[in-house]
Amino acid sequence: MTTSILLVVGADDATAERITQTIGYRAVALSTATVAPSGVSLLRGIDPVQLPSVIVFTDELPVDRSLQMASEVHAVRPDIDLVLVGDLEAQLVLEAMRAGIRDISGKLEDAACLANLRSRLDARSGTTRVGSIPPPPGPVDFVSRTMTVFSPKGGVGKTTLAVNLAVSLAEMSPMEVVLVDLDLQFGDVSTVLDLHPTHTLEDAFGAGALDSLLLKTYLTVHADGFYVLCGADSPAANDKVTGDQVIALLELLQSQFRYVLVDTAAGLDEATLAALEVSHDVLVVSSMDMACLRSVRKASELVVELDLMPPSRHTVVNLTDKQSGLRIKDVEAVMGVPVDFVLPRMKEVQAAANRGVPVLAEVKGSPFAKGVRALAKRIYDRARNNEPKPTHRRNEVA
Repeated sequence: MTTSILLVVGADDATAERITQTIGYRAVALSTATVAPSGVSLLRGIDPVQLPSVIVFTDELPVDRSLQMASEVHAVRPDIDLVLVGDLEAQLVLEAMRAGIRDISGKLEDAACLANLRSRLDARSGTTRVGSIPPPPGPVDFVSRTMTVFSPKGGVGKTTLAVNLAVSLAEMSPMEVVLVDLDLQFGDVSTVLDLHPTHTLEDAFGAGALDSLLLKTYLTVHADGFYVLCGADSPAANDKVTGDQVIALLELLQSQFRYVLVDTAAGLDEATLAALEVSHDVLVVSSMDMACLRSVRKASELVVELDLMPPSRHTVVNLTDKQSGLRIKDVEAVMGVPVDFVLPRMKEVQAAANRGVPVLAEVKGSPFAKGVRALAKRIYDRARNNEPKPTHRRNEVA
């Protein structure tokens, strides 16, 4: 049996809370910015038992976008009741009905509209919808792929790499990428991307039993075609987060996105170890100095000893220049592994980050951009090959 849920598409949390208080059913809001891109799927990755019974499309959205989403939902879940808010001309009313809209209502704040939504939820409260109707659509030609960007040292450009890798993957698979800022204390992905999120990782971990529908509302859309789960504002906000919570969060995201990209804190904290446990790829990042290289080797050896090294490892040497006194073969000798990608030190990279703009969006032909795109292409190709889900699980080390 299920509890009826109302999904309000094109609204904010305050609106959802007012509706919840008025109609007595849980209302969940998806903002206009979240659903505006045409590649957004409302139902992908949502557990069938958490699907909304009624979806209302508000007049904050363009009518054609609402009808597009309604048609997609109706094609796979005709049992979901679809309501459109707005004053439509006769021709649009006909198009709405063809798209699966069952009712067109007045303004969302009107008592009559809210009473109509309540009655529709009343009719569906407690009904069973699992099993007889196919689940919502998932990726067709890809399995979800999770990548963790890791380094024991700070200041090596992990976040810059993660942000620009997200941009590059989104160029190939728009709206199929989510970037998670898993630096629980000092995450700065939102700063580097000049985002001002309504929700952060604190909300995701503070929600108790996080479900796939609620998780969608915590994501921020970036203009370059990917989602971000931003870090918390307070360094103390997530100080009690466990590894199991991190794994549960990432597995939920895996059910909704083709690419889950995880930026981590410097070092090997519990959150990073948990992320590695469910990752297909690890991007091990070092700068070109001896202390950092030795730390990377020690940390990598520990990850291997814990049996947490993902099946696919990419060694990235960032911030390279001729002044370091080291050559790539020296780097490989210290780390004990081949170097896969070399990214040069470029003043344009830091300048772009300071402005909150991914450098790939500005200096597309730079050596840095070419290196990041080569890395993204490697990951993209491996995802197309549908490599199996990671099976490594952490060993205890005495």
